[in-house]
Amino acid sequence: MPFYLGIDLGTTGLKTIVTDGQGAIWESAYQGYPIYTPLPSHAEQDPEDWYRALIQTVRLALKGAGIDGHDIAGIGLSGQMHGTVLLDDKLRLLGPAIIWCDQRSKAEVAQVYRQFSPLELADLVQNPVAAGFQLSSLLWLQANDPAAYRRIRQVLLPKDYLRFRLTGAIGTEPTDACGTLLYDVIREEWSQEMLRQFDIDRRLLPDPGHRPCDIAGTLTAAAAGELGLKKQTFVVFGGGDQPMQAVGNGVLKDDQPLLTLGTGGQVLVPTSTPTPDPELRFHTFCHAQAGSWYYLGAVLNAGLALNWALRNCFDLTVFQEADELAGKSPAGSRGLFFLPYISGERTPYMNPDARGIFWGMGLGHTREDLIRAVLEGISYSLWDAYECLPFVSGKPHSLIVSGGGAKSSLWKQILADMLDVPVFTTDSTEAACLGAAICAMIANGDYTDLATACGEIVGISGDPVIPVWENVEIYKENHVTFKKIYQANRHLF
Repeated sequence: MPFYLGIDLGTTGLKTIVTDGQGAIWESAYQGYPIYTPLPSHAEQDPEDWYRALIQTVRLALKGAGIDGHDIAGIGLSGQMHGTVLLDDKLRLLGPAIIWCDQRSKAEVAQVYRQFSPLELADLVQNPVAAGFQLSSLLWLQANDPAAYRRIRQVLLPKDYLRFRLTGAIGTEPTDACGTLLYDVIREEWSQEMLRQFDIDRRLLPDPGHRPCDIAGTLTAAAAGELGLKKQTFVVFGGGDQPMQAVGNGVLKDDQPLLTLGTGGQVLVPTSTPTPDPELRFHTFCHAQAGSWYYLGAVLNAGLALNWALRNCFDLTVFQEADELAGKSPAGSRGLFFLPYISGERTPYMNPDARGIFWGMGLGHTREDLIRAVLEGISYSLWDAYECLPFVSGKPHSLIVSGGGAKSSLWKQILADMLDVPVFTTDSTEAACLGAAICAMIANGDYTDLATACGEIVGISGDPVIPVWENVEIYKENHVTFKKIYQANRHLF
C-alpha cells in the first residue's frame, strides 16, 4: 500500500502528515520557527528554518507511524502565500524571505495605486495591492536595496523554495502565482503589463505552467538522504495554503463557502465564472482544479488578535480556559465591542493603518465580557469579509469552518448566529496537509481527479451548529454598531 506525505509550510511552523491512499492520517509532526522583525513593520523568515523543520517533521512522522521511508510514494506541498524568496546566480539564498505579513512596503503600495486605478488592476491582476505581496516587496527592494535587487536571479514563493530544495527543480503553479500581484489570474499567465510598468525582468520568475497535481520531479540524492526516503519519491507542485485547505475540506463546488480560523482568517468561495471586484475589496485567486477560481475575503487578525489579547490582557495561555470564560457572557458581550485590527486589515478596508479598540467599557463589564468581545470582534470582521463576496446562487445554505478555531463550539455558535447559517466541520483534522497529499495521490493514479478524491476521502463531522434566533437578532443590530465604530475612528489611525 502506498503512503504519502502532506507538508504544510505555515507562518509559525511546518506540519507533516503521513497518510495512506484513503486519506487516513497515520501520524503527524510539527516544528515551529520564528518570525524575525529586525525593524518595525518588517516580517522575515529564514528559508533554511523551513527546510530544517521539514527534515525534522518528516523523520518524526515516519517514526511515529512506524513506516519505512521507502514506502512513501509521493509528497505534496502546501504553503503560506505571497512571500518573497530571493536566489542569486548560483541559486543560493540572498537573505531572509519577506513574508506575507510584512508591512514595510506601504509606500510602494501607494505607488502602484498612483500608476493604476482599481478598475485597471481588476483587469490586469484581479486583486487589491497589499504590503507583503511579492510585487510590493520587490518594489521595496528596488527602492531601498538596489544592490541586492541587482543580484537577484530567481524569485520564488515559499513552498516553491521547499520543492526546489527537495528536487532541484524550479517552477510554480497558478494557485500560488496568483497571489504575487504579478499574475493575470483570469488568463493564467504573468502580466506583461505589470512587469513592464515596474521594470521586473520576466526571467526572474519561475514557469507557472503547471497544476498542483503535476509531478515536479523526484528527490535529489541529498534530500533523500536527509529525509530517509528513496530517491524515486516524487514531489508534486502542490499549491497555496488556501486552496489546499479547501481541497482538504472537500470545498470545490461553486458557492460553497469555507471559513478558516487560523493566525489570520479567510472566507473562501469557489466559482467557475470569476468576476473580479471593481472596488478591489476582496481577492480573486486560482483554485486547484483547472477552470476553477475562488473569491477570498482575508482578515489579518483572527488567531493573531485572540492570542495577543489572551496573553497581554488576560494572562491566559490555554484557549479552552478562555473559551469557558467567554461562554459565561451573553451574546453581544453586554454592549462591549472589540475592533481586532492590531496589524491593520485587508478585506474589506485594505487599511494597513487600522488599529485595535475596546469600545463601550463600563464598570459593570467583567473579564468574561472582555474575552467574549474579542471572539465577537474577530467574527464581526469575518462577517464584513463574508458579506462583500458574491454568491451567484444567492445566500449559502451552509458554511464549513476549519482551522484551529473550529475546535471551539462557542466560536462556531457565534459564527452561526452572526451569519444566520448552519455551521459544519469536516472530519479533516489537518486539511492543508491532506489537500497537498491528495494532489500526490492523484499524481500517482489513485484517483482520477480532485472531485473524485475528495468525495471518497472527506466527510462531514458530527451535527451542524444551528443559529439561535434571539442571538441572530442581537448580532444584526450590533454589527451595524461595529462598523460605525470603525468608520468613526478611521481618521485617527
